[in-house]
Amino acid sequence: MSGGGKEISPEKILEAVFDLIRNFTKFFSFSIEAEEMKTIELYILLYVALKGPQNMSSLAKEYSMTKSNITLLVDDMEKKGYLARVRSGEDRRVIMINLTEKGSALYRSFLSSFSELIAIFVKNVSPEDLAIITEGFERITGIVVEKWYADTTGNRGSAQP
Repeated sequence: MSGGGKEISPEKILEAVFDLIRNFTKFFSFSIEAEEMKTIELYILLYVALKGPQNMSSLAKEYSMTKSNITLLVDDMEKKGYLARVRSGEDRRVIMINLTEKGSALYRSFLSSFSELIAIFVKNVSPEDLAIITEGFERITGIVVEKWYADTTGNRGSAQP
């Protein structure tokens, strides 16, 4: 794999992304209980906070898990007080997963810490570099989403930047 004349190793990219994610969470202040959450529980909490109430099927699909595995995770998070099951007003058969007040408070705490981290980052990166980094993340996301869509719809075409 090459980029601008330089050979880029997929392993080197994976290591950089892994280190970014692993170290990223060290900047966030959480309660002791939240620090004991499984990573997938944090992802589910953030997903529901950012994307709104979800049903079990959509969470299972989003995280490529079975509904029974998602149910176990949601059960645990419900016991911890972060999520709640709420019947839909339009269709009583549909049960949506919502954040509780405790889950919302944890999300707000996470968002506050994230905002501080982004402020530090923006202060220490030139506007030009910030534009390049932002465009890079947007392109990566677009390619990954396009590839996912192609894989899930049977269109096995290669995603192009």
